[in-house]
Parts: sequence; C-alpha cells; structure tokens
Amino acid sequence: MIYIFWVILAILKFEFSIVTATIAHSPLLILCSIFGGILGIVLFTQIGYDVEKWLVKKFPNRFKKFSWKNRHLVRIRRRWGIWGIAFLSPILLGPPIGSLLCLSLTTDKMKIIKPMVISLLAWSLIFLVIGLI
Repeated sequence: MIYIFWVILAILKFEFSIVTATIAHSPLLILCSIFGGILGIVLFTQIGYDVEKWLVKKFPNRFKKFSWKNRHLVRIRRRWGIWGIAFLSPILLGPPIGSLLCLSLTTDKMKIIKPMVISLLAWSLIFLVIGLI
C-alpha cells in the first residue's frame, strides 16, 4: 500500500518523493519514485490538453496573463524551449505543470516525453549520488 502511495506522490511532486526515498536509503521507494515520475509525465502529456481546459474553466481568475510567475515561465520557455522546461520541471514545477507547459510549445507528444524523462532520470541520478555521499 505504501508503494502505491509513493507512486502517486511521485506523479504529483517528484522532487519530494525522490529526496525522501534517497534519505531513507530504500531502493524500492527510489524505483517507485522514478516510475511514478515517468508515469506522471506520460499521463499528463497524454491528457494535458483536457486538463488545461478544465483548469481554466474551473479557476478562471487564477490564470492571469501578466503575473510575475507567468513572465518568468514565458522567459524560460522562449530562451530554452522544451529542454529548459524539461530540465526544471522535475525539481521545481513537477511533472504535471512541466507537461502542460511543454504542450503549449508543441503538440508532438514524443518531443515532450523524451526530454522530460531524460531530465527526470538525470535528477534522480543527481539525488542518488548526493544521498550516497
């Protein structure tokens, strides 16, 4: 039961699940975190457009066009594109938000999934190495 919870946690907040699993020195929790992160990327990339429409309809006042956060995200998106968002999303934004931002750049889902998974695996490796030190 704890592993299912861990996968769901990694789908939504990957950085918390991988850091906690690394501190606990639990290889099975680490694998659940990586699996959950990849599952979150694939899931939200596949259903991302529908989720975005629902969020805008449900919370119309939350999505202002010119907020401080939106300006920084647009700057990252313009400067580094999908790879920049993919690099930052596992650790700062989370797989759902990163996938939705990448969907605003392209509709080709494989162009989104590949860099996001590579970035997630790289961050996992970084945290594993830090945890071993």
